[in-house]
Amino acid sequence: MRKSLGERATPTREDIRADTRLSVVAAVWLADVEASGRAINTKRRYAEVVALHITPGVGQLRVREATVAALERFIKELFERVGPATAKLARTCLSGIMGTAARHGAAPRNVVRDVSTPAPRRPPVRALTVDEARRFRGALRADRKAMRADVPDVVDMMLGTGARIGEVLAIRWTEVDLLAEVPHVVITGTVVRETGVGLIRQEHTKTQTGRRRLALPRFVVGVLLERQVRADDDALFVFPSSVGTLRDPTNFRDQFRAARDRAGFGWVTPHTLRKTVATLLAEGGLGDLRLAAQQLGHGDDTTTARFYVARTGTAPDSRTVLDTFGD
Repeated sequence: MRKSLGERATPTREDIRADTRLSVVAAVWLADVEASGRAINTKRRYAEVVALHITPGVGQLRVREATVAALERFIKELFERVGPATAKLARTCLSGIMGTAARHGAAPRNVVRDVSTPAPRRPPVRALTVDEARRFRGALRADRKAMRADVPDVVDMMLGTGARIGEVLAIRWTEVDLLAEVPHVVITGTVVRETGVGLIRQEHTKTQTGRRRLALPRFVVGVLLERQVRADDDALFVFPSSVGTLRDPTNFRDQFRAARDRAGFGWVTPHTLRKTVATLLAEGGLGDLRLAAQQLGHGDDTTTARFYVARTGTAPDSRTVLDTFGD
């Protein structure tokens, strides 16, 4: 017996009706995502969320059954069972799916616009203090296993630039200028894993504002000069794998975790280093949130302030203004 339009395994755009199941619409939407210019990691995460959560959770609902109440219950359950990040991403995917249904006349509107996501209780941002960062760096360099795994130099690069781990591992020697009046590196890409292909260097960063030139502090210049001397003449990447190819960020994170645990900094992640840079630039040092956002490659300083800066609670020095009350 022929399957109904709502049950076809290989849907087309003409198949989308009010009685089409969300799993079918999801397949059409994912095909559009795959053909788009979105980042590889974004495509992969969307596909994972659809396969792991949306299809088993609400995939059997027909478009006409996908009400605000039904989808909000699903998002709330996902929030409580898996966590806020997955729930937020699932809502994004559902919005794309229901938007596809609406554009093809299967739904009067995209009902996900009215679906709320529970607000998570966000812990305060934690970053390394300057003293902690120095002790952490020293502990890593005193750790033979960390040195053999080439962890300390990567950590120094992250602390000296605020770049993401994938961005650091994607840096090529052609993007480093140590002889310029202001030594710098140009961040132009990131390392990602593409399904069916493996590790690749994506020729753009996570965000549109991610391409940036970063001045290098003295301690990082010293690290890079030493690496430059040791590198082969035909070396492409500054922080390659043991065989000279792209280094896997996942493998580095494993090596980093082992080293930080041995150093007694079990709470620190590679992303903590990025937060540490943002905090130093925004709360100390330059004291400028806007410059911290530019250093990290954020489009604006809202994300930087909310997720990356550990607030000290110190108010600005307002004595000159307040002393007018005593004059």
